[in-house]
Amino acid sequence: MSFNTLDLKPGDKIGVFFYDDTRGSKAEIHEVDKVSSKGFVTLKDGTRYNAKGKEIGAYSDATYLCSVEKAISVIEKALLRKGKTEAEYQAYLESPEGKQETCAREAVGALIKVLNQNGWYADVDGHLDVLESEIRTKVEKYLSEHDPV
Repeated sequence: MSFNTLDLKPGDKIGVFFYDDTRGSKAEIHEVDKVSSKGFVTLKDGTRYNAKGKEIGAYSDATYLCSVEKAISVIEKALLRKGKTEAEYQAYLESPEGKQETCAREAVGALIKVLNQNGWYADVDGHLDVLESEIRTKVEKYLSEHDPV
């Protein structure tokens, strides 16, 4: 953290840093609710941070206070990464494999919907789940053996 928490005032905007690693990137911008005389910061959402900017009482990975500029750069990085993965996913859906997977999923969904509409619902013994799996396998086999017209 590159600032002194004692310099913060209620109403100031502050960055909250989560992570920037192989999991991706995540940061948020929050508003300061109050600052104690020892530098402890409470945000509007109730999250508390010690004078060094580390979250107090975190159950898993603690978050840290950071400058708004750093938070904005991490947020932009996350958006760029998300856009890239969204573009990759759309490219997969346009590929022959993606079209086959979508077709099989929708065919099985339509079959289950028709069965449910006519009174056959998921049963306790799991027979409908087995049927769903068998139908998906048959549809996937058919799609792999035949080209679209």
